[in-house]
Amino acid sequence: MPMIAAMRFQLSGYARSTRALAPVLALALLLAIVFSGPLGGTPAEVRSGALTALGDLAALYFPICAWAARGLLDTEPDAQRHIGVVTLGRLRTVAGGLGAAFAFNVCLALVAGAYPLVEAARLGVRFSQLLPAAALLPLSALAATALGALSSRAIVPSPGRSVLVLLGVYVADLLLGLGPLRFLTVPMIEWMGAAGRGPSAFTAALPGFAARALVWAALAIALYARLRRTRA
Repeated sequence: MPMIAAMRFQLSGYARSTRALAPVLALALLLAIVFSGPLGGTPAEVRSGALTALGDLAALYFPICAWAARGLLDTEPDAQRHIGVVTLGRLRTVAGGLGAAFAFNVCLALVAGAYPLVEAARLGVRFSQLLPAAALLPLSALAATALGALSSRAIVPSPGRSVLVLLGVYVADLLLGLGPLRFLTVPMIEWMGAAGRGPSAFTAALPGFAARALVWAALAIALYARLRRTRA
């Protein structure tokens, strides 16, 4: 399919560029900090520790995924973007770019979640017990992809301003998550708290977290498509 070919083209161009190294190195540093000590203890303690780690990772690597999406979309030259609109159509071009960025971020999510999942399995915790927390990683990656798209060059031409937009929205989301307007946010603060309260509390709250993250991502993607149509 033409859109899949466009996704592969964008991914290959991004992977060959030095822009792809920055989020990978940032993720490696984050993992080194989060997992500076090994998981250990009883199976219940290991499960609780892995659950907390996954919840924290899904929030902490959000700006890294947004940065990666922004970098991938910015790798595409403006002339190529206009050619894509002519040959594939505007909708397919937007979907191809977002799909490529999300695919890269899912790869980052797999890397981020590998250690706690493998270590917990080695210590006797079943994967199914951590599956709800592991689901946060692609949800966070999806919302982060939408934010990265909104701060990309097609929407915010200035590199400095685009970084401010990315970081500003992330910080605003965290701050709003502490107050009465938390329903407007990707619930990162809330899922970190629920992960710390244990598997039962987290599993019960997961559908609400997923719904809010999906709605936030859908609205952000719709805004990106609208702005890109009018600005690019």
